[in-house]
Amino acid sequence: MKNLTLDDFALFVEVAAAQSLSEVARDRQVAASHVSRHFARIEAQCNLRLAHRTTHSLTLTDDGEAFLETARRIVLEHAQLQGSMGARSQAVTGAVRISVGQLFAQYVLIPCLPELRVRHPGLHVDLHIDDRLVNMAGEGIDIAVRAGVAPSDTVIARRLGSHGRALFAAPAYLKKHGTPRLPEDLQHHSLITNSATAAHNRWQFLLKGQITEKKITGHVRVNSSAAVVALAVAGIGIGRINDVVGRQLVAQCQLRQVLSRFQTLEQYPVYAAILAERNRALKIRTTMDFLSGCFEDFGLLPGA
Repeated sequence: MKNLTLDDFALFVEVAAAQSLSEVARDRQVAASHVSRHFARIEAQCNLRLAHRTTHSLTLTDDGEAFLETARRIVLEHAQLQGSMGARSQAVTGAVRISVGQLFAQYVLIPCLPELRVRHPGLHVDLHIDDRLVNMAGEGIDIAVRAGVAPSDTVIARRLGSHGRALFAAPAYLKKHGTPRLPEDLQHHSLITNSATAAHNRWQFLLKGQITEKKITGHVRVNSSAAVVALAVAGIGIGRINDVVGRQLVAQCQLRQVLSRFQTLEQYPVYAAILAERNRALKIRTTMDFLSGCFEDFGLLPGA
């Protein structure tokens, strides 16, 4: 039996099930004589008579029944092995290093990570949390998530969504200091600004159909968007933050929006960028797809 092949065992199982050499020949789209010679070779290798054959029928001998059990086991084990290896070849494994700002890390990505671990236990995520722009190639970053920064020509970018900005303060702060009714009322309030991103300190208001911009120095300055949110929640003052995050915290009664009728409709895109040469890696594509779902679930407007 040492010279028998997997196809020999498979053919024998097919013949036993059909009880006909000619029917197996039709299924395999070969001549009946070919199947007959193949079957005879199996018997010769076993040095056993495995079936009683007539012109129109075939029945297994006792030796044939015993051989059938072995053949079925071998064919089944091979099918199971193929399935296992096929699944393994499609499994998402390896490490993915993601650069993401503190705000998106805290409110979007970190809450999603447990689900990613369940879906792809072989995937290892290395989070690089920093608001600054990174050198993807130089720092070994696989995916960079950024808001309001147009991707360069050296990367492939997927737009995850967009968000606006609005003014928020804690209920306790407003109860103590009052709620501003007009933009000029802000001069009487404690304002929180971002020392790392100057653009975040140019607060825009829609006045009489025109956008007016005010450069805010701030009474409390901090170098990250996440810290601006934390200070606002702590009741330090009024901050201009991502309106999607703000709405989440309003729903949790941690913040209230102020001057909403003066809010502009400007939107800031959010991108996930990868280096072009890494686009085909399964772990990268899978993580990018997962990120899209995370940001959609979070409530950012769909990407264009």
